[in-house]
Amino acid sequence: MNNDKTAIDFIDRHFEDASISSITYLEVLVFPYNADEDKKVRDFLELFTIYDIDKNIINIAIKTYRNKKVKMADNLIGATAKQHNLTLVTRNVDDFQNMNIDILNIYK
Repeated sequence: MNNDKTAIDFIDRHFEDASISSITYLEVLVFPYNADEDKKVRDFLELFTIYDIDKNIINIAIKTYRNKKVKMADNLIGATAKQHNLTLVTRNVDDFQNMNIDILNIYK
């Protein structure tokens, strides 16, 4: 979160309801952290409910990709939100616009 006050405040207020996709977990952890940073990031991410990709999510992603051509990682994240009736919190609203899911940009 890079000491982003808006993001920190939002997570503090909504932590009990917060969750992430396993794809989000992956996207965050591919950055080249040093060992101490990697541990801190992993420990932080493990505080969230993490939704794994299952066959239902894959089928939603297939249908969305065939109809809307959403990039696969974003597609799987959006499909996870759709499968679990979650609001997707993101700055990248345009990436998920055509997925028929609830989206919240906390910076607007």
